[in-house]
Amino acid sequence: MRSLIPALGALGVLMIYSGLTSRTSGRSKAFGALDRLCQEAGGSLTAGRLAMVCCGLFGVSFLVVAGFTSAAVPAIVLATAASVAPIAMLRSRRASRREVFREQWPDAIATLIAGVRAGISLPEVCCSLSQRGPGDLRPGFSGLAATYRATGSFEAGLAKLRDTMADPVADRICVALGVAHDVGGNDLVRVLRTLSEFVREDLRVRKEIRARWSWTVSAARVAAASPWIVLLIMSLRPEAAAAYATGSGSMVILGGAVATVTGYRLMLRAARLPDDDRLET
Repeated sequence: MRSLIPALGALGVLMIYSGLTSRTSGRSKAFGALDRLCQEAGGSLTAGRLAMVCCGLFGVSFLVVAGFTSAAVPAIVLATAASVAPIAMLRSRRASRREVFREQWPDAIATLIAGVRAGISLPEVCCSLSQRGPGDLRPGFSGLAATYRATGSFEAGLAKLRDTMADPVADRICVALGVAHDVGGNDLVRVLRTLSEFVREDLRVRKEIRARWSWTVSAARVAAASPWIVLLIMSLRPEAAAAYATGSGSMVILGGAVATVTGYRLMLRAARLPDDDRLET
């Protein structure tokens, strides 16, 4: 009986972990958005694992800050900021990943145009990009090649490419390649050339806007982080920690947190480029 209770407890923990880390269709919209973020950022994280990491960071950060400062409210605020750090990192990684793909897609399309002009079929040219294409795009085209050779369906290969890349530009390019494959003939090169010009122009405009607004993003990050670093340093002093533990001190900290989040989001919104929406399958 004594060994049965720990075994049942361990089984319950395993079931909870399996439910959090498995991909199921009955999840809430929030978990679906987190799953999509993890997929678009690359890697093997799922929404459940990300939630566990965030909760773990909150707990550890709260214990560390509360242990050094003996003030609960600053510890809660700083622990909350630490718990959302993984989500912010994934968003930054997703943005960097999309930027890398945007820079490499025109070269991949140029290779497609050259291959089609040489008389090679579009599916075979796409498969060849798994070896001769830009480095960051090769894994996606490797999946396309494997699916196409296994099924003989170019549409299935394009669907695999979209799932692997998880990128808005890749979605549009896959749709255009599917249309180009169906149209064929003399219009094939024209469609690919138009697609390449569109991607290059979009990349040029985004780089220009990002260069002009980069100072706004940097200023927003410095302005948001500076007061909380000062708060953490001041909370190390016992008299400051005691002041923040009062009702008035808690209201000041909570008001500052609201003002920081609001100002940071407004500054980022002013400098944010509109995100491309994924095409639904």
